[in-house]
Amino acid sequence: MKILIQYTQTGMYKDDAWETPALHLKGQLHAVSPSYAAQLIKRNQASLFTDENKNVVISA
Repeated sequence: MKILIQYTQTGMYKDDAWETPALHLKGQLHAVSPSYAAQLIKRNQASLFTDENKNVVISA
């Protein structure tokens, strides 16, 4: 399961330790693991993306 986040800072990010870091731009949406989303949100590098009804968007 992955959830959608929206980056608030441009930078090099990787969801898993074995992945190569990839450039993500401010405002870009990306599906990440819930634990990585929590880390990014805590560091103010991303925000949780919700739909028009304020529901969290989950990706398979």
